[in-house]
Amino acid sequence: MLVQALIGFMGAITFAHIYRVPTKQLFYAGLVGALGWTICLITRELWGEIGGVFAAATAVAICSEMLARRRRQPVLVFLIPGVIPLVPGGKAYLTMLSFLQDDYGEALVLLVTTVLLAGAVAAGIIIASSIFRLYSRAKHVRR
Repeated sequence: MLVQALIGFMGAITFAHIYRVPTKQLFYAGLVGALGWTICLITRELWGEIGGVFAAATAVAICSEMLARRRRQPVLVFLIPGVIPLVPGGKAYLTMLSFLQDDYGEALVLLVTTVLLAGAVAAGIIIASSIFRLYSRAKHVRR
């Protein structure tokens, strides 16, 4: 599990560097990626692949929102590198490969899985970000 977390950390840092995340924030972006990948691995056993990715994306978005406020950075500085380990790039590759090999049955199954995984990432981010936005507005209204 520790090796997998380290892989998530390194993947997130690599993409954070490519996207020119400020150097002082690279470590935190890596932590978000490691957290997301670890949560995905744990919850995938309980809720299946799509449920695990949804839970991990939600956790990444919540962590990114909190870090953005604490570190005074845009949310995307932590969010984009954090979800990179969750993106179903391997499934998308296998989908295209199956189509090219004329294995349409397998390709359609992989296509549906890929779309559902991408949708789970998007839904997790949207739900967590919406909750934070509602909380922030409610906090300002009370003042």
